[in-house]
Amino acid sequence: MGAPGRLRVAVAAPLSEENRARLRELEPRIDLVVDQDLLPPMCWPGDFAGDPAWRRTPARQHAYEAALDSAEALYGIPDVNPSALARTVRENGRLRWVHTMAAGGGSQVKAAGLSSEELGRVAFTTSAGVHGQPLADSPSSACSREPKIFPASTVSSATVSGAAAGR
Repeated sequence: MGAPGRLRVAVAAPLSEENRARLRELEPRIDLVVDQDLLPPMCWPGDFAGDPAWRRTPARQHAYEAALDSAEALYGIPDVNPSALARTVRENGRLRWVHTMAAGGGSQVKAAGLSSEELGRVAFTTSAGVHGQPLADSPSSACSREPKIFPASTVSSATVSGAAAGR
């Protein structure tokens, strides 16, 4: 575990320097683990998968996985890939929380084929749906919505399908 009163969060998906700084400012109790050289370059703002042509060398892949395996929480699904998520959950017994970024997070969790024990140990949240309502309808609504939480007891094909659809 991290230092008392701190949460070690590994950035598993592309995240701009501006947003990393904002996270640190808003939540000073986190230790944000990020090495931009291990993440694919973003093709546009909010691109959580990054450049599809980008590849890590074997040494960089090892460093990326070591960073993920050192965290108690992940920002994003590793490589936006269910197999990489399953590997990380199984290799990192300290992992307690994964925040999925894009719509479809629930379907990726389902596709990872995690066991009941793994789903009971790791909480999954998502930002999906935060921008589902036009901002002009209610300027404060996008900022005030709570993240969706997928409790282990409710992660089923129906829940995952609903979460993936932004419900």
